[in-house]
Amino acid sequence: MSTSADEARSGVEFTSAPYCLDGEAAEAYRRAIHGPRRRRAPGGIHDDDSAANRAGFVAPIAGGEQTLAVMTQLLVDHFGLRFLSGGRIEIAFVKPVLFGDTIVAHARIKTDTERSSDTHLELAIRVENQRGENVLLGTAVVNASAA
Repeated sequence: MSTSADEARSGVEFTSAPYCLDGEAAEAYRRAIHGPRRRRAPGGIHDDDSAANRAGFVAPIAGGEQTLAVMTQLLVDHFGLRFLSGGRIEIAFVKPVLFGDTIVAHARIKTDTERSSDTHLELAIRVENQRGENVLLGTAVVNASAA
């Protein structure tokens, strides 16, 4: 579902479906991106309970790129080529995502194209876990005109 330029008004928010990031989802993601060899060896905080516990986590933590992928999918679902062709994103990972967490991505339009001559939409983006804690914060920019 691609958002039309007419639907791109300041304050409009988009939300992804909940995504449970458990060990199975992390393994499926790892296999999907396994093309180039992974830089980190197995047995670290991203796939081993003991290593995660030694580092102070109650469970292994997801790789940040998997959380970013949930956000990026929301932007592509709503803006399609307007995001893929020249869109940009700036983020900060502010809290780890533990295996078993369910995350939801949110994007809220900050600019109002009806009152601006700018050809881009600026969005406030965030991903939160099931406890309502932000795990990713940032901004994204997409082309306001139809592709």
